[in-house]
Amino acid sequence: TCSPPCIHGGTCDPTTAACICVGQWSGVSCATCGCQNGGTCNPTTGACACVGQWSGTTCTTCGCQNGGSCDPATGACACVGQWSGTTCTTCGCQHGGTCGPTTGACTCVGQWGGTTCTT
Repeated sequence: TCSPPCIHGGTCDPTTAACICVGQWSGVSCATCGCQNGGTCNPTTGACACVGQWSGTTCTTCGCQNGGSCDPATGACACVGQWSGTTCTTCGCQHGGTCGPTTGACTCVGQWGGTTCTT
């Protein structure tokens, strides 16, 4: 018998009297959740439920694109330069300008200039 008893779907190994935890649950009684960045463990399966743009087995993969970063707590993308949108894939450069892939700075065309190619 495991003492303390196993929780969150963990089972007691009859030979070692140690808990065998499921998913991202760990610890002596399977009470520690291994999900990162605000993710939570499913009480039964131990699978991580990630927040915002965090994903992956333990919520450590950030889905923000073009140099954007994930907020550690909410998973919301912090975009750079003129990139915007949920995953930083909308370029705010005008008149045919393009956003730099990592800085988000506009590369303007023709006679257009300025931060967003509007002057």
